Formats: sequence, structure tokens, C-alpha cells
Amino acid sequence: MYKLIFVFICLLIMPFYACTQNDTLRLKSKNVITGEIKKLSKGVLTMETSYSDSDFKIDFDQIEFMIIQRKCLLLLTQGRRRFGNVTTSEDGLVEITLVDGTKEVYKFDDIIGLDEIEENFWKRISGTLDFSLTLSKANSLSQFNVGGGVDYMDEKWGIRARVNLLNSDQDNSEQTERTDGQLEFFRFLPRKRYLLGEMSYLSNTEQALEGRIRPSLGIGKFLVSTKKMYVGVALGYAYSIENYFDSSFDKTSSEAFINATLNMFDFDDISLDSSLNISPSLSESGRWRTDYDINVKYDLPLDFYIKLGFTLNYDNQPVSSGNDLDYIFITGFGWEFN
Repeated sequence: MYKLIFVFICLLIMPFYACTQNDTLRLKSKNVITGEIKKLSKGVLTMETSYSDSDFKIDFDQIEFMIIQRKCLLLLTQGRRRFGNVTTSEDGLVEITLVDGTKEVYKFDDIIGLDEIEENFWKRISGTLDFSLTLSKANSLSQFNVGGGVDYMDEKWGIRARVNLLNSDQDNSEQTERTDGQLEFFRFLPRKRYLLGEMSYLSNTEQALEGRIRPSLGIGKFLVSTKKMYVGVALGYAYSIENYFDSSFDKTSSEAFINATLNMFDFDDISLDSSLNISPSLSESGRWRTDYDINVKYDLPLDFYIKLGFTLNYDNQPVSSGNDLDYIFITGFGWEFN
């Protein structure tokens, strides 16, 4: 009987206790805020509280003290990554206790990003969805573009999935269709290095390409990693499976690849990401391909954004029924979720 009463009391207390396990911030203005820290991105820390209908957005450089209850993934300058419990040992210094009990101390200025790692798999996922539509009476032009992406991140792995679809139709012209997508896996390594695995797909009528599937594997390194941007380069091997609208041109080939990535953030409400991929063929003499994309995003209230993008695909040895170059400009409106 006493055991049942004890268990009942514990069940009553536990929810209250869990609710009191708040993260704590103290600002340079000496104001103290308690709640749940969601993330640090682009120099802004997001915190949810029980006494506000919307999340607080706080400039990170205004914080002088913090205690975080859950384990966090810290992204640091020089490509460093740490996972553990975070607190402030003294004003201006952050102490992180790693999983093995080791304690390390960093300056606030060393921190680029922060994510609380949820135990729930689905809470580690974020994504975007954007679209654009163009209609014109001239030549009965209609063009529709939809794109989106999903990201997953934990202390050791990162996964990114992206897809863009374009359909354009007008009188006295062939219909234009284009689909491209990527599924990327990152395994973060010491000394700013990472393993990169990717599965990409491209289909476009301009190059008479019905579909190219391209699995690849490589290793990369972050050359620059600061509070405002990072630059990474990777080298590796890819196997290309190409199907054309004229099946007589279907083929497979081996390629090397050189990849460069630029990501700029913490510039008010503007962010930019860009990627350049150069792929010299190992099995076809003299052939090489280039894939380039750049996206600029301007954040709006309520997690909406405006997007401007450009993508280019070049093949110096296209099939006779296709062109060597295909490119697309995209403007659109989107929403991001977390």
C-alpha cells in the first residue's frame, strides 16, 4: 500500500519537476530569462518561454551567462564540434561537459551554432518548402517550380535531402521539364574533416537527359569556419548511370569530383549558400561536367522567406540531341519548419 502511495506521489511530482528544468540566460542588461533554448543560428538565439505566445529572439552577443539542461551540439570556430552539457563557468566563458566527463572551456565568440539534441528522432529534423508560379497571356506561358529540403543533425552525423521540380509550357514550343535532387550524408571527423556520401539525380529536357543517377563518396575539410561563414572542399569518386530520351545514348561512367561549398549566415536576415562541383571523367577521354548552384534567402516573419536561386549544369560532350548547357533562375516564396 505504501509503495503504491509513493509511486502515485512520484507521478504527481515528476511532471512538475520536469517543467521546472528550465534553461537560464542572463543578458548584459542583467535581465534574466528562463525557458527552453531551441537553437543558436545566424547569431540569434531562439528561446521558448511559458509566459510568451511567441519565441524570444536574442542577439547572442548580448548574453553573458547561460545554463542549458539538455545536451547540446556546439559548432565552434575552426571547424570544431563538441557534444555535452553547457553552462557558464564565469562571465564570457562557456564550459561544456563532454559525454566522457571531460570539461572544456570556450569563449562566447568561439560559438558559431548551438542545437539542443532531442532524444526524439523527429525533433532533430528541420526543413524548407518553397514554390513559384508564372502565368502570361503571351504565348499562354505557364511555369511552375516547387522545391524543398529536409535536414537531420546529431553530434556525429548530418543528412541533407533536396529536390527541385520545374515545369514550363507555352504555345509553339516544346514543354520544358527539369528535376534535380540530392541526398547527402556527412560524418564529422576531427581536425575539421568530414566524410561525404551523396546520391544525386538530374533530369532535364534541355540536355535530352531522361535521368542521371550518381552515387559518390569523398572526404572533405573545412578551410574556413567562423561565426559568419564556412568554406569546405571535398575530393572523391562517383559512378554515373545516364539514361537519355534516345536510349541508344545510354551509358555508365566513372568520375572523379572536386566540390567546393560556401555558406554565409549571420548577415541580418540574409543567408547565402553555394556549391560548385567539377567532375572529370575517368572512363571517357576528355569529358568533364560542371554543376553549380547558388541560393540567396531573405527571412520574413513567422518563418517565411523569399528565395532567389540559380543553377547551372554543363557537359562538354553532350549527346547529339541535347545541348551542352542548361541553367535556371528561380524566384520564390517559402516557409521553413523545425
